[in-house]
Amino acid sequence: MPRAIDHLVLCVNDLDAAIAAYVELGFTVTPRAIHPFGTGNALIQLDGMYIELLSVIEPAKIAETDLASPFSFAVYNRDYLRHREGMSMLALQSHDAEKDREDFMAAGAAVPRVFHFERDAKTPQGDEVGVAFSLAFANHPLLRNAVSFVCQHRHPPQNFYFPEYQSHQNTACAIGKVFLSHWAADAVREFYQGIDVDEVIEALHGDELIDRYGIDDPNFPTDGFAGFELIVDDMSKIVDAAKSLGAIYKKDQLILPPSKFFGVMVVITAK
Repeated sequence: MPRAIDHLVLCVNDLDAAIAAYVELGFTVTPRAIHPFGTGNALIQLDGMYIELLSVIEPAKIAETDLASPFSFAVYNRDYLRHREGMSMLALQSHDAEKDREDFMAAGAAVPRVFHFERDAKTPQGDEVGVAFSLAFANHPLLRNAVSFVCQHRHPPQNFYFPEYQSHQNTACAIGKVFLSHWAADAVREFYQGIDVDEVIEALHGDELIDRYGIDDPNFPTDGFAGFELIVDDMSKIVDAAKSLGAIYKKDQLILPPSKFFGVMVVITAK
């Protein structure tokens, strides 16, 4: 069965600025949270999936990798931000991260051990609750700047998803496709087929991406995630804010170029 999107990791240098821009675009954004390993985030919750705005908050807490721990979520995203802002990771839904790790290895991915962590979160009423996650990463040598992983939620659902956080002025309801711009698009498509995510990832060469969406932007990566499709119920509720942030109309879609929106192309489509 194809894997479904759990969330997108969008790396930004200034978390407060990113939060303000997403609020301006009509999103409800959760309060900031701090990870125990030096990064911090704020979330945009949709229907069973979410967008994670991520930044380095406490660099001194980021432990470097070694032979015992060859891959680190915090190190990877810190290093990603050293050369660009943008979508650094795609997280997929999981009910058993350990089993998913075995599947990734069978598909030929370089897979570190499952990473478990916990942090505090705030409810809309301001109460603190605990949330916990298990992550299994599927690394590939061609995708050093576009890592995929599964995210198993190990907390009660009521500790994470709240109707108050899922209600957005812009009527956003879901993430559609994820776009990847890569010089070896054909090869990475085969990899995504092997780990059952090819239905949610549109992997294109850079010129194909430009031709399809009509955005020739120097901020498009040549080896990573270019952005995502945002599904809204009512386009009229987001059009003014999107245009004020630099979006243009293309084929009944609103497109925010990466140079205007923290290195990420956002293709806004009506449901």
